[in-house]
Amino acid sequence: MRVVEAQYDDGVLRPAERLGLRPGERVNLIVVRRPDPSRWDLAKLAKTANGDDPALAEQGLAQWAADLDSTEREAWGSLVG
Repeated sequence: MRVVEAQYDDGVLRPAERLGLRPGERVNLIVVRRPDPSRWDLAKLAKTANGDDPALAEQGLAQWAADLDSTEREAWGSLVG
C-alpha cells in the first residue's frame, strides 16, 4: 500500500507518478479530497462569523486547511508505515 497523488480530469484519475502496474491490473482506491480554499466564499463566511474581520476569517480557514492536511498525512503514515 502506498499514497499517490492524482488529478481527476474528464472521468479519469491521472497519477502524478508511475505506479509500476501491469496493463489491465486491477487495484483498490481510497479517494481523499483535498480542501480547496479558493472555493470558499470568504465574504459570506465573514458575515456569518458574528462580525469577525474577513482577514481573520480567511486566516482561520487557511489554518484549518493546513491542520486537515497534517492530520491526513499522519493518518496515511500510520496506514502505510
